[in-house]
Amino acid sequence: MRDSKWKQAIVTLTVAFAIAVGVNWAILWLFGQKSGYRAEHSLVGIILLMAYASVFMDKKGGSPGPIRFFLIALVPCYLGTVFPDLDITLFGIGGHRNPLFHSSLSYFLWFVLGRGRGLLLRTGVIGYGVGLASHLEWDALDHADVRWLPGGLMDRLWLVSHGLFCFIPPNSRRKNSTARFSAQ
Repeated sequence: MRDSKWKQAIVTLTVAFAIAVGVNWAILWLFGQKSGYRAEHSLVGIILLMAYASVFMDKKGGSPGPIRFFLIALVPCYLGTVFPDLDITLFGIGGHRNPLFHSSLSYFLWFVLGRGRGLLLRTGVIGYGVGLASHLEWDALDHADVRWLPGGLMDRLWLVSHGLFCFIPPNSRRKNSTARFSAQ
């Protein structure tokens, strides 16, 4: 009995990973991306989005359900994985990992817009946050340096803490804007 559950879990994870790789390839092709780093960031974002959807989304309480959530949040998630690297376009490679772009600031701008709004917008904001978080956390694991910070542990702390902030979902109620999850 226990072995069959493990086998089923392994098969499910293998299929999910294959789907993530396929979706990642399709998204990269759709947006004309050829960078290996871009592929890493978007694959990590898609896998994290799949995990988020399977853990936090269910059909109870008015949430969209994991598959519908994933499909709605996929493009915003990809955009979240791309956003931090826009500093290269604006400032050149010498300005890469600017702390304004490699932070949760853009997420909180979307967070304010999505607070108290409809399910579709909130799902998009959550997807963007998951994508941005995956980029920041992946950079922390890759020992990336953030401009204007002393380096080392401070850079990791910056990236990890801002990545975690991106997991605070927008609330569905205007009068109570605390950052707790509400699937309504």
